[in-house]
Amino acid sequence: MYRQSFQLFGVVVGRVKSCFTGLIGILALVLVMPFYGFGQQASSDSSAAKPAATAATSDPEGSGPKADKAGPDFLYPNAEANPGFTNPKITQDNIADTICRKGWSTKSIRPPASLTSKLKLKQMPDYDDTVHQTNSKLHYDPQKRKIRESSCDPHSDNPRCFEEDHIISLENGGNPSDPKNLWPEPYNTKVDGKRIGAHEKDQVENYVHNGICLDVPNAKFSMGPKPPHSLTLKEGQAILANDWYACYLKMKAGEDCK
Repeated sequence: MYRQSFQLFGVVVGRVKSCFTGLIGILALVLVMPFYGFGQQASSDSSAAKPAATAATSDPEGSGPKADKAGPDFLYPNAEANPGFTNPKITQDNIADTICRKGWSTKSIRPPASLTSKLKLKQMPDYDDTVHQTNSKLHYDPQKRKIRESSCDPHSDNPRCFEEDHIISLENGGNPSDPKNLWPEPYNTKVDGKRIGAHEKDQVENYVHNGICLDVPNAKFSMGPKPPHSLTLKEGQAILANDWYACYLKMKAGEDCK
């Protein structure tokens, strides 16, 4: 009798132990499931976010237009380091005797190439112009001292791919030698597949100069079109320092840059 009771007791204990083990397993599953679901959701959210990050960095030249600019940021100098700086010797009152006078030339105030060349090399790393390119890759002609500008890569480290540009140009009352008015402007930058660089800015500089001198009697004018209406010296300088590309687009449309 005692032997049967002991066997029955063992069966009961075994079943209780089995039920207890099963209960622990269910409890563990209930506790783990929320974390498992959260992990899946986080992984899914992370995967969904990746394409957007890739799209943001797909343009090697940088992002699109700045909020206050008509063109991409690579068309413009750093506004803090190189904001543009005026020549105090040229004012609205004396433009008829200086920049608008026939016979006046930027050669009279242009800094030596030795200065601008050194400054260009110093400033280029500040604009991440570090992609190595030899003269041979640029098809450099030593006799003409010219390169094939279309061969310049974005952010080339070859100084021949850049013009050390006066942000406010000399013919529009820009400071000749202050580094705040100079920056290494590339020749071969492109917007929508079209070259928009130093040569295109030169056209705007001429357009602005013609606007500043438009109402000056017997004035000297630059090559290229004249705007429909005149500009003050300060208005012209502001165009060049702030957003020359916006003026370029209006110039091509035959509109004022104001």
